[in-house]
Amino acid sequence: MRPALLALTLALVSSSSWAADPAIAEAQRAQMEKLRAEVAGQIQLQAYDLLDELVYGWTRQPVFELETPVVLADVTVPVGFGSGLAALIENHFADLVVKNPRTRLTLAHCPQCTAVMVHSGSKGTIVSRGVDQPEALAAAGALSGARHAIFLDFEAEGSALVLRARITSLEPALPIIHARTLSTSTSSPALLRSGDQLKSAAEARKEYLDALQGRGVFTVPLRMAVRSYGSPPDTGTVAAMPFIWLQAGTEVALTQARAWTGTFSVGVTWMPQLHTGFMAQARISRLLTGSVASLTRPDLYVFLGGSVISIHGQGARVFQNKVLNLEDVLTNIPELLVEPHATFAAFPIGLELRVGNRIGASVFLESAPALNDAPSVGTYLNLLDLLKFHTLGAEVTFCF
Repeated sequence: MRPALLALTLALVSSSSWAADPAIAEAQRAQMEKLRAEVAGQIQLQAYDLLDELVYGWTRQPVFELETPVVLADVTVPVGFGSGLAALIENHFADLVVKNPRTRLTLAHCPQCTAVMVHSGSKGTIVSRGVDQPEALAAAGALSGARHAIFLDFEAEGSALVLRARITSLEPALPIIHARTLSTSTSSPALLRSGDQLKSAAEARKEYLDALQGRGVFTVPLRMAVRSYGSPPDTGTVAAMPFIWLQAGTEVALTQARAWTGTFSVGVTWMPQLHTGFMAQARISRLLTGSVASLTRPDLYVFLGGSVISIHGQGARVFQNKVLNLEDVLTNIPELLVEPHATFAAFPIGLELRVGNRIGASVFLESAPALNDAPSVGTYLNLLDLLKFHTLGAEVTFCF
């Protein structure tokens, strides 16, 4: 059923139902209004799409050689949509013409063109719109330099919305100097092209496909991470300070929907006169908020990984299993001259919130079994002494 008739039928059915049964549920009325609004919204978007295609064609092949003033003489819409849709079409068309000067069209103001005029002559008196009486407009001096008029007619034919556009010369015979008919299926979504950057339907669809499918398998994440270690149980022991890491690597989408991703990265940390550290990390992420990564809303991932961390310098002493006391200092002076270092494995698990696959923020817990006996490192979470999480971390990610 054509959209216009559908809207009209809904109105008639709903009106007769309400008349026959005054006690009809309010929910049914709301449902009718919702369906009517959906149909009207689809028609509006399709009408915009046809106007975009029309003006885009004029930018490629202008109707006039020079900039020419024209009058928007008439806009007709499918039965049942009234002046509201006509006003939206007029506004959108005017916006397109203003933003696309390559059409070589300039909208001219002509109040008498759409007003009712009375013209008397030797053959009688004619009452009609001004655009239907070019000789009367000329006699009244109401053309204001505009010698051409545009007519936009929208019709719903079956499952298609049809636009018939005509440009006529304001002469007694109203000769048509340009005409174009465009049609689109109301069951297909509108392309929603930008008014100031019109492009063909093929180019617009290609952009959408590139956005959906051409995001690329590989991305380069750059992360800034902060790792904070748990306080030691012995209050007399020096606690490990937070470590700031800069990581970079490669992220690969294991599925086109980006439901699974894998990442390998390397990192570095440095604190003057205290430590220098290096890290290699691999992790796998799973999308939690649906089966396909979204382009419009944030995506939440859970990730699990493994890291090898190597710390060199005095800051590495907090990761060693032995805390030096005065006796060690006096008896093991040669050992003190050797730069301390600590290498251990860590296994992070956390959540990452990714926006548009470009910016992300994550929090994680990290378990390092080798630090279970380190006096200077405590735990944030201890699961029955079977799994201890020594690190609480946060990351900010930028993907390129």
